Amino acid sequence: MKIYIASGLTHVPRNMFQEYTNFIHELARTLSSTQDHKVKYALVNSDPQLEEKPQLEKAKLCYLWDRKMVEEADVLIAEVSFPSTGLGIELQIAESKNIPIILCFRDYGNNKADPVSYENPDHKTHNLQIGEGFVSLMALGIPSIFKTIKYSNDSDGIENTINAINLLK
Repeated sequence: MKIYIASGLTHVPRNMFQEYTNFIHELARTLSSTQDHKVKYALVNSDPQLEEKPQLEKAKLCYLWDRKMVEEADVLIAEVSFPSTGLGIELQIAESKNIPIILCFRDYGNNKADPVSYENPDHKTHNLQIGEGFVSLMALGIPSIFKTIKYSNDSDGIENTINAINLLK
């Protein structure tokens, strides 16, 4: 099975970046070695290559390369613990191609949005609809989501994601 692991890297707190990317690498390694899947993801298959390109070309190439990896995938695993515009675009590309999506996220203790109220011009007060505060309701509503996984540690996240992949096979 061809798998693309999407992740939001830009806004991961820098003191957590190594832990977060270690999970992505370990998930990819486990899927590749124990399940014999072809796994692609930005940390290996586009970001290092972009580093060598001229600054003016990086945005276009990032979009083209990552879009191609999504479109070629049989399934998209989206690690959505941190908000990301690019990850949202990748989710929409997968949905438009009817590619099944497995969303996974972890409560790191600082990545949950707090409830908030707001007042509209008509002076009515509303509560912002943020679901549980980890993943936006719009993202959770994507029709091609096959499974949503909230995990508590790396091994739990990997095990539950592999179980979801096995259900798809």
